[in-house]
Amino acid sequence: MRGRFSCLLVLGFLLFITGCERSPLKPRVIFGPLGLEVYGVPEGTRAELLSANGTILLRYPPLPTENLLLIHPWTPGATYVLRLNGKTFPLRAPKSRVLAELEVFAPLGSPGRRYILYRDGTLSPVNVSDTRLVLFSPNRYPEIGLLITGYAPRLTVELSGRKIELSGECARRLFRLRPDLSRSPQKLILKINGHALEFRLERRFFDPARRVHLLAWHIPTEESGLRVRHRREGLLALPNPLFERLGYLLGLKNRGFSRYEPFAYQTVWLQNESDIPLNLVVETEFTDLSGRKVKGFYPPRWGSGGHVKKPLALVYLPPRGRARAVLPVYVRDVPPGEYRVRVKVRVLGEKHPFLVRERRIGVTRGSTALAAGLLLIMGSGLAFTLVLIFRLRALLAAFSLRELSLVALSGAVAFGLDFLGGLASTVLYAILGPFNILVGGLITEVVHYLVFTAVFILVPKPGFATLSGLLHYLMGTILFGGLRATDPFFLGARLLALETALLLFRAYGNPSGTRTAVALAFADAANTLSSLVLHMAFYRLFFPGWYLWLSVTVKGFLYTLMGSLLGLRLGRTLREIER
Repeated sequence: MRGRFSCLLVLGFLLFITGCERSPLKPRVIFGPLGLEVYGVPEGTRAELLSANGTILLRYPPLPTENLLLIHPWTPGATYVLRLNGKTFPLRAPKSRVLAELEVFAPLGSPGRRYILYRDGTLSPVNVSDTRLVLFSPNRYPEIGLLITGYAPRLTVELSGRKIELSGECARRLFRLRPDLSRSPQKLILKINGHALEFRLERRFFDPARRVHLLAWHIPTEESGLRVRHRREGLLALPNPLFERLGYLLGLKNRGFSRYEPFAYQTVWLQNESDIPLNLVVETEFTDLSGRKVKGFYPPRWGSGGHVKKPLALVYLPPRGRARAVLPVYVRDVPPGEYRVRVKVRVLGEKHPFLVRERRIGVTRGSTALAAGLLLIMGSGLAFTLVLIFRLRALLAAFSLRELSLVALSGAVAFGLDFLGGLASTVLYAILGPFNILVGGLITEVVHYLVFTAVFILVPKPGFATLSGLLHYLMGTILFGGLRATDPFFLGARLLALETALLLFRAYGNPSGTRTAVALAFADAANTLSSLVLHMAFYRLFFPGWYLWLSVTVKGFLYTLMGSLLGLRLGRTLREIER
């Protein structure tokens, strides 16, 4: 029993070792016009070509490819030995040299099927039984292409009653045929120097609408078909003219947006659920929302007749596989707005598409005025912050101890009220959403400027708004953290707007007048707008137009005006008490 068990164990081990062996190497070799073509070898194969007596004719190092071309002027009828990774394969060359090479595209645009014809009229052994061509098309007149390359000084080609002469080595000619396949199968006979080649053409009806599906459709993408991560899907963002000019002026850009090159690309992924290979044409159309064609999305015309009039791509869809089509997107004098793009997929040679899909895309362009305002806000805010840093001691020296105490009181009380109002605003935001500015702003803006205006009447000196706002900022930074690199822009722009408005409205001469309230209202409206612009630039937060207008007019101007008017009354009362 033990002996039988041992034998079975050894036999099982041998079977396991045998199963783990690599599959035997079976290369396909064709004697072509340039040499020996070797197909089906693993990557990194060492190849050697030897003569019948063992003389090495060629030696190739390991190459990262599965197909090899051994360039050698082989002798007809000679015997060769091919050595691949030490394993030898005897080969016998054809009796004659190559007469012509034929590539059949059925239908035209599909991957070609290659045939090699030798001078004695024989075909390459690989292609002898491969002259049956099946065309899956609903069209009974499919277009077929025959590309003939001659390797003889003179070649006579007879096809469909026509006789054509090809002269010279490597002479090439493409023939385009539309045979009538209403009665299938049909025979196609081609004669080259008297040698007849017979092809059997069969047409099979196939409805791709049921077996071909659109997997994905991305706009914009890169030329390779990969998605652009920093771009929003379905939105084409045109460059800002102001930033482009600044880039050219500063030497940061060598070449800008060209009207004659694709601005972006779109990628369409298709899935084939059938066992039939398909050759497809994918094209797109661009219209506005009313259905009118938008010419700016199409390729420009350089000549009198123009070139391609619409973006299209040829796609080979393998059986049970998927493929992608990458199409260019031009943007020439297209105004910002919303548009419709339609993709159509049809079989090569057909006029009517079997797959049509539609989606909306947006085109946006940065505002020159907004960009100029952003640069102005950033430049002025940073400049004022730098001046404040270097001139802070001189500014503090211009105030007495009493005035500094009132400034500190203003900043501290404003911070406390803003903190409490911010908590209430946060709670209300969960209920009201973006309309919270109508209620939360009523708490923060009115109370803040009530205290600010009341204390300003007691200290009507230039620099009061700067010191009060600086103290407010420092208290928030020290107590709650949140120091950011963008703070010089936000803080500087806010303080500069307050000081400028109070100076222009001559509020320092008559602090208890209505002009003070109006000045603060305009200053806070400008601060609200500048803050939103900086948030859009630094944090990529985008706001609808109605929210901008609501924030600037109601929260920025109206509520500040209400708080300042109340503060004027309180300030006059405090001044009378102080006296």
